[in-house]
Amino acid sequence: MIRQGAVGQLRSGELSRKNGYIAVTMRFYPRGLKKELMDEYRSDLAPDTALFKDFKKFQESNGHDQAFIDSHYEERFQLSSEGMYNLRQLAEKAKTKDVFFVCQCEVGARCHREILLLIAEKEFGAPIDKVFHRYETYFNRKKL
Repeated sequence: MIRQGAVGQLRSGELSRKNGYIAVTMRFYPRGLKKELMDEYRSDLAPDTALFKDFKKFQESNGHDQAFIDSHYEERFQLSSEGMYNLRQLAEKAKTKDVFFVCQCEVGARCHREILLLIAEKEFGAPIDKVFHRYETYFNRKKL
């Protein structure tokens, strides 16, 4: 099953490789995070640099969830063919063991990590854990 995790959970030890396969899915490597806390780092499963920077700019003044709206996150988020390939690989792995997609965002906040879970379920038949938001704009777009 694909589950969600936050970098803070890795740092505190609340989430570890004992819980499952840890894939950090962030545009930039999280500062100070020890490599032995994860199994892989996948920047290709994160928003592109322009979207990430816009999101961070809005987040500073408007907060996390409003920044998601202000940056038009769902309209702009997309995965490259390499990202889709790697998502497929992780989706297959999730059929036999827990895989955690980890990002800086708190679990329950709007996040690309949830979009990844939904894509993995829809496109690759991966079992997924709870998703807190619907992302209708993303999934109503003509092309994934």
